[in-house]
Amino acid sequence: MKFLRLIFLLLMLSTTFAQTSPSESQTEKDKKQKALEAQVLHILDDAITEAEMLKLSQNRALVYAIAGDLYWKFDEKRARKLFRDSANDLIVGNGEAEKEKKESDDPYFGMFEWGDVRTQILPLVAKHDADLALELLVQTRSTKLADALAKATLVNAKQESGFLSFNPDQYRVRGEIALEQQLAILAADQDPDKAVKLIKDSLVKGISWNVLPLLQKLHKKDPKKASGLASDIVKKIVETDLTKKAEDLNAAVSFLQFGTDSNSSKPSRDKPFKFTDAQLIDLANKLTDTFLQPGNSLQISMAMAKAMAGLEKLVPERLPALKMRQSELSKNLPPEIKKMQQQQKIWNQNTTPEEILAELANLNEMERANAYNALISKISAIEDEDRAKKLIEQIPDEKFREMASDRFESAKISRTAKDGKLDEAKGLIGKLAKKDVQIKKLVSLATDFYKKDTEKDREVAVSLMKDAKALTKDYPEDEDDLNNLMELVRGYATINPNEAFRIFDPIVDELNDYVQASAILSKYSKRSQTFKKRELVMKADGNNWEGFLLYSYIGQIQLLGKADLDRMTLLSNKFARNDSRTIVKLFIAQGFLKEEKKNPDGSEDDGALMFYNY
Repeated sequence: MKFLRLIFLLLMLSTTFAQTSPSESQTEKDKKQKALEAQVLHILDDAITEAEMLKLSQNRALVYAIAGDLYWKFDEKRARKLFRDSANDLIVGNGEAEKEKKESDDPYFGMFEWGDVRTQILPLVAKHDADLALELLVQTRSTKLADALAKATLVNAKQESGFLSFNPDQYRVRGEIALEQQLAILAADQDPDKAVKLIKDSLVKGISWNVLPLLQKLHKKDPKKASGLASDIVKKIVETDLTKKAEDLNAAVSFLQFGTDSNSSKPSRDKPFKFTDAQLIDLANKLTDTFLQPGNSLQISMAMAKAMAGLEKLVPERLPALKMRQSELSKNLPPEIKKMQQQQKIWNQNTTPEEILAELANLNEMERANAYNALISKISAIEDEDRAKKLIEQIPDEKFREMASDRFESAKISRTAKDGKLDEAKGLIGKLAKKDVQIKKLVSLATDFYKKDTEKDREVAVSLMKDAKALTKDYPEDEDDLNNLMELVRGYATINPNEAFRIFDPIVDELNDYVQASAILSKYSKRSQTFKKRELVMKADGNNWEGFLLYSYIGQIQLLGKADLDRMTLLSNKFARNDSRTIVKLFIAQGFLKEEKKNPDGSEDDGALMFYNY
């Protein structure tokens, strides 16, 4: 009995102490967080260890780079070593690629693959240490690329009017210049002066559109430096013979379009970067002078079509000469190129939906399908419901008319929910024709309600998820069914993690079958970009790999890692292949470390968790 009284007394004391020492609760939270972070490091170490068994040096390089990116906040020294290990494997890969190229009869063998890997890895390094990234940029260049880059000025000078012909070395050089300037963009956060110097140095080799986001970022930190750099860029363009340099011509047209885009003048919390009126006039006059030069260059004709709307605003007095020149060039263009220009006009941001509708009768079946896609995209962005519905009624093809209606209603739901009218948005969802769109919108609406963080709103969120679940099949029969289930996982990862894991657990088996089957099929496709030597080619994100299911579900895997690290770690071991298991572990670790971004209004951004922003 004394023993029981002693236990009771101790329990009372511990309860009282807990109530009077709120700091202890925070201490426990800190301990739990540290334990979870230690587990994340264990996951990263597992992935690094498993990477040693990977066949492809490019895969090892990517694993080390992603691990280094995630390790940085815990152990900078270890992260730097991982970045250098990544670079070493890139160098090994350069040698392997050269050997394979000699054994292949394909002149473009491996050209895109290795360049793509470096463009994923080096920005991960640069966001922590731009100097190190630029050092590794030089170290990981292949010998052939380094030679081509050294001759960049000479190569550009020889392009003349035939620069539409594809040259692999020129393509690589332009890509490398763009990558260098991309790293300079990241360097702008760390050292604006150094970023400016890097851009000025790279201007000697050519001009890339990548300098535009640099100017925008630099402007936020130092408007004067951004303006000065813009002047240097415009001066470089004015001094360049654009008829002989396709990349510089395209960049100049892009700058003109940016400077004359009506959307760039919309009100903003921060004053955005803008070219000055004088700079835009200089650009416009330089482009006009270029277009009016004699010759029948196809590139000039295509660039002129893109620039005309901006030139009309900036140099209206030169418009008659430009239109006469455009007419002359058009007479000498092959019919297929004329059609291409017509397509460009359809996708031009300044072309109205009414103009596209008027052009439909003059297009063939394939062209008409492209025009409908452009038309639907423009209609979905219209906020004037009467105008949008009148446009939809004028679409002659019933299938595309339904698509336009669905897209408009879907966009309307998003706008309505964003304005806080979630009940109204819920009613609109039921009117959507496609089940998969209904599911996506219900899930999106459910997470919006849940994040309002009141008991009533969370009950509504649960009800919405129940509605979404009723539209799905318990066992997927095809890819569409699987995608619908994974949308449920996306919502439940936030609203009810237990249900999310219950749904996802059997899907791992489906993914195992899919990856293994794809690996087998890749054996019979020499130019497979998904597998190489029967090993999955790893990617840091799924932006360009939406057709491959595993990468399509990165967001869900990351959300599950955030919701319950222990359970997701256990599930990762169910991935049967070493390649998929390794990359999934990295997704999980990144998901757990991801800090949710806030929208300008203070709400959470529920977009997919990606590698570059955490």
